[in-house]
Amino acid sequence: MGDAVKPQSAPQAPAAPALDAAPALLQQVRRTVDTRIGAGRHGLGPLLDDLGQTLARLLPGPGDTRLSPEEQQQARAAIAGTLDTLEDVLEAFHRSGRAGNVMGWGER
Repeated sequence: MGDAVKPQSAPQAPAAPALDAAPALLQQVRRTVDTRIGAGRHGLGPLLDDLGQTLARLLPGPGDTRLSPEEQQQARAAIAGTLDTLEDVLEAFHRSGRAGNVMGWGER
């Protein structure tokens, strides 16, 4: 028997959280933003609302219509774009110091 080279499988992506975890995670993000940013959070409302609406479309409840695969891909892209924008805004708040008590946002 020769030394056969086994093809290596692609790295596995981490398991996605349960479908009901997404709304809870969004609520946790909202609470963290409220706590860390205070008055400046009001400008983030539309971003967080958009994120919530897109998550609701992507993860429908029982009996709700599921998106087609193409629509799911578009929704995922929209979520990624919204999260990128949210990250940029939070980083700008952190860098500018206008957000009040933001210690810890970028620290590890």
